[in-house]
Amino acid sequence: MIKVIISTQPFVEIFIYNIKRESIKNLQLKTKAMIAPNEMNDNELLEKIENCSLSPTFFTHEVLLRMTYILIKKYGIEEAVSKNCEIKEQYFLKALNSNKFNYTLTRAYTEILHHFMSYTKNTSFDKLLRDYPRLRYNFKDLVRTHYGYDILKEHRKEDSLPPRPILFTF
Repeated sequence: MIKVIISTQPFVEIFIYNIKRESIKNLQLKTKAMIAPNEMNDNELLEKIENCSLSPTFFTHEVLLRMTYILIKKYGIEEAVSKNCEIKEQYFLKALNSNKFNYTLTRAYTEILHHFMSYTKNTSFDKLLRDYPRLRYNFKDLVRTHYGYDILKEHRKEDSLPPRPILFTF
């Protein structure tokens, strides 16, 4: 018996196996490496999130922005809001085992990103983030400006009521 450590870098998860030398080859064939979202194309990323197979360690602010960007490009703003809410709510329930889905915040993600997309000539997500770094680094303040109050404190789950008017004073 030997001890084999399989690291899924750049993640923190490490798996330790005690196996026979003959089984190493079989283990290598059966083990699938986790692919980081920045290594996936848009369709692969969207599919992984939709079927809740994206590792929760990858479910980050930037990945959510990218998913929202993909949905807006693919479906337009109105359908993107609906699909974004549906996909995120399912991911929260199935992959994260959480009921802390926030409809208002998801709607804000979509509307704010659409606002910035309409003001850029760039056709790529990475270039959009370079043009508007506030999307990546200061999103909480953008949401507060968008709604005029801190929705993270006042809403956890909200019915699909018509939203308050968009304030866009960025």
